[in-house]
Parts: sequence; C-alpha cells; structure tokens
Amino acid sequence: MLNKIYKGIKTAFKYCIMYVSMLMPRDQDICVFGAWLGERFADNSMQLFLEMQKHKNMRAVWITKNAETARHIEALGYEVYRWGTVKAAWIHLRAKYAVVSNGISDLMHTFLGRAVIINLWHGIPLKKVCYDNKYEKNWDSPVQKFRDFLINIPLGNMYYIATSQVFSEIYQSAFRVRKEQVLCLGQPRSDIFFQKEKPAPYFPGKNIILYCPTHRKEGTQKIEITKLFGLERLESFLEEKGYYFIIKKHFYHRNEKEELSSYPHIIDVTGMDIDIQRLVMETKAMVTDYSSIYIDYLLLGLPLLFYCYDYEEYLAEDREMYFPYEEVTPGVKARDFDGLLKELELFAINGEGYAKEERERVKNFFYCKEAQGIVSGRLADLIENRCFRHKRIKEMH
Repeated sequence: MLNKIYKGIKTAFKYCIMYVSMLMPRDQDICVFGAWLGERFADNSMQLFLEMQKHKNMRAVWITKNAETARHIEALGYEVYRWGTVKAAWIHLRAKYAVVSNGISDLMHTFLGRAVIINLWHGIPLKKVCYDNKYEKNWDSPVQKFRDFLINIPLGNMYYIATSQVFSEIYQSAFRVRKEQVLCLGQPRSDIFFQKEKPAPYFPGKNIILYCPTHRKEGTQKIEITKLFGLERLESFLEEKGYYFIIKKHFYHRNEKEELSSYPHIIDVTGMDIDIQRLVMETKAMVTDYSSIYIDYLLLGLPLLFYCYDYEEYLAEDREMYFPYEEVTPGVKARDFDGLLKELELFAINGEGYAKEERERVKNFFYCKEAQGIVSGRLADLIENRCFRHKRIKEMH
C-alpha cells in the first residue's frame, strides 16, 4: 500500500515538473540526443548527432546513463552529460529540439515540455508496434487514455521519420499522430552504407554470415543456439566453404550466454558493444527471422536467408505483422535447421545472385527513392533551418 502511495506521489511530481518545464524559454540552437533508454551511443540518433557536429550554428548534446559511453563521446570531442545530473536537466530545459530513437524515455523527458521531439525510431517495423500492438497493453483503457492526454500537452510536439509512404501511414496509426507529424526522409543510420569512407571491420579478412534473430517475448523467452542449430554440421559447412557464422541477438537477449568454444567458426557477439550497421557492412549474407534488420540490409543488395523455426507460434503469441510475411521477405523461408543448411548451400553456390530480383522488389516497397541514400544531412538542415513547425511541415507535405 505504501509503495503504491509513494509511486503515485512520485508520478504526480513528475507531471508537475513536466508542465512547469513548458514555461522555460527554449534555445533554437540547442538539440539534445539520446538512444536506447539512455544506455547506448548508437542507432539513428547517433548518426544524426555526428552529422549535426558539422552544423556549427547548432549545439548538439548527447545524454547517457552509461559512464563508459560518456567517456567515449568525450574522447571524440563532443558534448555529453550524464543522466540525472544538474547539467543534463538544465540542457533539457533549454533545448528547443530533442532527438530519440526509441521514444521519449531515451531522454529525461520530464524536462522537455514544449520542445520539438523528433523520433527517428530504431528500424522499419515488420511487426506491429506501439498502439498497433494489441499484445503490449490495453491502449484504450481509461487510465491509459488519461495518461496519454496528460503527456500529449507538454510533449505532443513530436515528429516521426518514415522511409516510404507506406510507412508514413503505418506510423500515423502506430503512434496516433496526424499526417503532418510524419516525414518520409529515411533512416540516418543507413548513411554509413553510402559513405565513401568505410569503417574499420570487426573481423578483418573473414567471410561472414551474420545471424540476427529478433527477440522473443521482449527477451523473456531465451534463444538457445545449441537447440536451434546442428552445430557440428554447421561448423563443417563453414569450415569447408570458408565462412564464419557471427551471432548477434537482439539487445533484449544481451545477457544470454552460449557455450560455443568447440566451434571456432561460430562466434556469438551478442554481449559485445558492436554497432550493428558497421557489422552488417562486412558480411557476405544475413540470416534472420522476423527482425526488421533485414529491411536495412536490403540497401546493401546482399543475400538474405530466413530461419523461421517458430513461425506459427510467433504470430499467434508474440506479435502481429503489418504485411503478409511471405510477400515482404525475399527468398525461401526455412522452418528447420535442415532447410536452413540447404539454403546456405545454395547461397554458397549462387553468391550475390541468391534471390536478387525479389530483394530489389522488396527494397523498393520499403524505401522511397530519397531514402535509398544519405539522409542525415537533410534532416540536420531541417532542424537548423527551424522547419519543424506545423506551417513549414504542411508546406513540405
């Protein structure tokens, strides 16, 4: 009982501060950035943050909970503050713009009343998200509706960045926003694919097949590699063909440990701090399931394989999808390890020609022309030129 009372008082105090923060004069030249609940320097937010450093009229500031991340950003020569400090709270109160990749909890949103919040999101959703995901919570309950109403007043000046007209309409539903609050510009994190200067590889000299499964039940259901793969047979294939099988599970599964020491060509990097966009650039192919990472991968024009060992269960118990899965996933879908190994053999024979026409068709479905190239410069210009206002956004539409 006391815990509930304490929680209620704490929540009420938070909302009071949020509304008071609306009275602060905000500086048009300050933009705060965060990602992954304040834990990581990564994703779309990171790429736009780095681009913003070139815009000398803007003050770009990163906010993080992680001490190591803060030291890393400081070493790069950029402005960063630790979550919960007075300096972090003050810069939130002064910033006119806030950039996130997951949601308002990427930053100390209590201090962002009346700021312009730009949500870049963290991928192109294949699975239904937020208000469209009926499994997450009852979005239409009286309590939830009241909470949304309270938050929308101080934090409702929010914009979302989509990659195509198809996803512009999806975002309007998923985030319950108006058409003018969604812009079709693309994902900053994909810029790295098109830049002339390529990042240093994590596995120099190795031919990599990357396995990126999505999470199961928000990470509560383990993904056990030893049960999903015939590791002896996979190791033999990899050794014979000269490949390495790199496993990068979803962030939610980062604490899972796999015993793979007996298989030198199978490496699990889930627990490592690795930039997934950098990692995919050094691959020869990707294996995934229902993860939207494959949609990013389409921009590289490289082979994709799908391992859907729990297809029926996943759709019934985990997430609904926006599209018929078979129509938007280019290539054969393996339902067991035997099927996957067969597809890997075909890939080894055909190389980049594996399902090439299907990949191109799906890529053009997910991406408008403007999104199939470097986009962060344009986004930074829109912020610097103060285009994120209802009148200017309507003109762009």
